[in-house]
Amino acid sequence: MARIGELLGTPLMPWQRHVADIALEIEPGGAFRFDRVLISVPRQSGKTTLLRPVMVHRALLVPDAGVWMSAQTRNDVRDTFMATVRRIERSPLARAATIRRSNGSEGIEFPNGGQIRIFAPAEDALHGKTCDLTFLDEIWALTAAQGAALMQAIIPTQVTRPLAQTWMVSTAGTSRSTFMRPIVNACRDAGGSAGRTAYFEWSMPDDADPLDLETLCAHHPAYGHTIRSARALAHDPAVMSAAEYARAYGNLWVSADSYYIAPPIWERGRTHQTIGADSPVAFALEVYPDHSGAVIAAAGYLPDGRAAVELVEFRGHMNWATARLIELTRRHRPVAVVIDPYGPARSIHARLAEQHHTAVPLSEPFTAADLLQADAEFTSGLIEGTLLHRSSERLDSALSAATTKIVREQTCIARTGDPEQGFPAALIAAMLAAYGLAHPVAQVPRPVVQAAA
Repeated sequence: MARIGELLGTPLMPWQRHVADIALEIEPGGAFRFDRVLISVPRQSGKTTLLRPVMVHRALLVPDAGVWMSAQTRNDVRDTFMATVRRIERSPLARAATIRRSNGSEGIEFPNGGQIRIFAPAEDALHGKTCDLTFLDEIWALTAAQGAALMQAIIPTQVTRPLAQTWMVSTAGTSRSTFMRPIVNACRDAGGSAGRTAYFEWSMPDDADPLDLETLCAHHPAYGHTIRSARALAHDPAVMSAAEYARAYGNLWVSADSYYIAPPIWERGRTHQTIGADSPVAFALEVYPDHSGAVIAAAGYLPDGRAAVELVEFRGHMNWATARLIELTRRHRPVAVVIDPYGPARSIHARLAEQHHTAVPLSEPFTAADLLQADAEFTSGLIEGTLLHRSSERLDSALSAATTKIVREQTCIARTGDPEQGFPAALIAAMLAAYGLAHPVAQVPRPVVQAAA
């Protein structure tokens, strides 16, 4: 297989050779030791240049082999397939390959009948086929239901094939990755392989600074091989958020099915400092979904210039909140007061919006897009270290209760919870306060009434 990689113009890097040496182990009787191989690596590691010779090797090794590849969409896998075609056409293997490019019947066939084909990630896509090797790319995008449906489609096609395997490759996922995450957890707990699943992972340590370029390079398997400059891996905030960068290039699970923000990131953002006395300040209010209480949070700047959030007050019920916000406004003259007019605090927002004489600087309009922006800025600030949270048991509890949801194809915090496990209201209030500090309300001068001369 390594020789095929050389013929294709992509000799194996050390990490790729390590995977091949283990994943292709043969046990007594001639079958592969592992039925399933999961590889989790950062972007630009060379996962495709590893899977390409694996697929060609299997097609040449097994007469009439069925090698099938898939990805998030059929277009994604077709791009990978066409890149494989171009590599084969430029190699000595071109003489032995018959290539079909027509959309819907794409394939590479060798004289022994072995074929490489593509399929869409659908439950019935492999019906009636036989598979000696199935390759699934970027499985972080699959939910548990989607992944289970795919596996139910794949497994029956491999029953009669003595050298059958399923290879899966992916970067770390998000809270939506409910298919991949349990496999990762089981393999990590087992120390690298669980049963007949071999697991390989290259990623930054969970407690590392995800934006530290030196640490990232030290844990990126392609650095020093196909990536020779650290500059190529540097974070560009104009291209992607800090959270997405940490996931894509550090291969870090910045969120998971059991938490909204990874605990090491949360701990790194903890502070016992107080907001500076001369700092501008913003307030935010969030009400528990069952209206059992409300919480006010503040955001300001620490003496070292970094932003920080802290809890101001929590009480049961809601009837105290309007008067308290008015009092805080008069005392501290905040740059913004943020209340989501579409959330459980909508009645308080409406009351304050009607009382113009209170001069509460409400962030208006505040839409679903603003809520998504607040969420993204909050998580990115914690990851980058530009935003801290003043240590609070109530904030810690809110984080433990926080889950995520998908809004406009973006993962963000959900308000859901329950009275026993708690609600994330305090965390949401802190997030909104940080948004208000970063986006102050334009101050409109009060009209001045003057007597006519």
